[in-house]
Amino acid sequence: MAKENCGCASGKCGRRKDICATPLCGRPDVLSIYAPVIYDEIGINVCRPITIPAEVLTANPTAYCAQLEVVDITFGQGTEGIPTTTITSTTRANCSTVVLTNISLTYRVKLFDTNNNYLTSTIVTANYLPGSATSPEYTFFDSETNPESVTLELYTPYGVGFTEAGASVPEINVVGLIGGANNVANGINISAIAKAMNFDPATGTLSAGVSIVLRTIYYEAYKFEHEGKPVPPKASLNGDQNNTCLAFVESGLLSREIKPLELEPPKCEGRFKESEPACEREDGTKTVFNFCQCEQEQENPCENTAGVNMEEVSVKKEDK
Repeated sequence: MAKENCGCASGKCGRRKDICATPLCGRPDVLSIYAPVIYDEIGINVCRPITIPAEVLTANPTAYCAQLEVVDITFGQGTEGIPTTTITSTTRANCSTVVLTNISLTYRVKLFDTNNNYLTSTIVTANYLPGSATSPEYTFFDSETNPESVTLELYTPYGVGFTEAGASVPEINVVGLIGGANNVANGINISAIAKAMNFDPATGTLSAGVSIVLRTIYYEAYKFEHEGKPVPPKASLNGDQNNTCLAFVESGLLSREIKPLELEPPKCEGRFKESEPACEREDGTKTVFNFCQCEQEQENPCENTAGVNMEEVSVKKEDK
């Protein structure tokens, strides 16, 4: 069996580090990330008129144009004979059929005047894909722009999500702007972007077009080549006193440069977790050196950035 070339992890570069006592400094050559990966996606466009409440228009007579932001998406419960959105398996094991129907979108409607000055905003909820003639929203049915339902097929090789353990009804995770509904999840996710058209300031009506997108997402680990950490711009705070806290506030942003483990060859840094004597540390009565200010990994974990050997310092302390 061929031996793995594990470089410094196997002790070829001098004394091996115990990263449980002293974390690695620097940046990995290849970064491993556990991230939500899109396996399949498909979208539709639907449109229907909505009306802004009369009291909002009365309070803002200079309103001239409107903008829509999708805040949340909810699914009807199928009451009164109205169907609800479903996910079903197909004869092919790696795909699922989604029937979208009876969906309500909550909008934040923002109003502006003729000079594009923001006036106010209000919340309006509108139902799309009404499902059947028994729906109270069936007035807005249109076979071309807002049909009863839409059937789509998605690639779901790892399966679909459920609301809770032991549940038998699959769910679609909503990615919106409401707390608790603003994260992606394993399985099928839904999101939407809306556009306001044909706004009539006199009546408050407008055409609310919306793009609804379904995505199959699973969290997976992948390797990436990278160019280091981004450096966010730092805001400055005004102050009159010249003290340590002020100097810190006006200095750069903190960023710990602790290196993720590269578990596979050639470095096999998972071996650093094997127990071995750690360097003797300062007892708190003297300056504590920060081992992770270095830009590159040092061969000797007991040597600090100032070039002082910590073992030597400890010996001097005992001599005194």
